[in-house]
Amino acid sequence: MDDYFITAKEEVLREVGSIIMADILKYMVDHNIECHDSKNPISILCKKVSEMSDALVQNVYHTMEELEMVSAQFKFIKEYFGEIKNGCV
Repeated sequence: MDDYFITAKEEVLREVGSIIMADILKYMVDHNIECHDSKNPISILCKKVSEMSDALVQNVYHTMEELEMVSAQFKFIKEYFGEIKNGCV
């Protein structure tokens, strides 16, 4: 039964990662930010979300605890990026 919950959590996190990635990429296009600019915080966020999303697809995470950590990181990135978009950072 644990495998089912892990698989379900992975699916949800893949979707969350895709939504965050789409939001970041739209912002980057709208603000002419290069994807591979290692000094730009938005590019760094984009790379981090991409790496985490790729790891989800490759089934790198095997426990619910690891998936909860990914979930927390996605939550932080989403909130932080929201502040960037709203001009708070």
